[in-house]
Amino acid sequence: MRPLLCALAGLALLRAAGADAAAEPFTPSRGDPIRSTGCDTLMAVHGRLDVIEETVEKTVEHLEAEVKGLLSQLEGQAWNLPPGPLSPIPDLLGDDPV
Repeated sequence: MRPLLCALAGLALLRAAGADAAAEPFTPSRGDPIRSTGCDTLMAVHGRLDVIEETVEKTVEHLEAEVKGLLSQLEGQAWNLPPGPLSPIPDLLGDDPV
């Protein structure tokens, strides 16, 4: 469970860092054709990164929902777990003076 939480935290940090980068969009210059080809390549890479970012965001949202569901199931089932080795044993007959 710890690796999943670490992965979720890392993805959340990447998601937050991406929000800062998205504030200033890249605008290519209209100049040299060689430079234009480089800019086109850069724009294509940025487009792919946008798709990857969107996919990561959807994955994080899905994993968050899964984790919340699992935690609620665990909380719902925790009441019927047997007592641990250090927990007091309940006196069902009422014979034990407290």
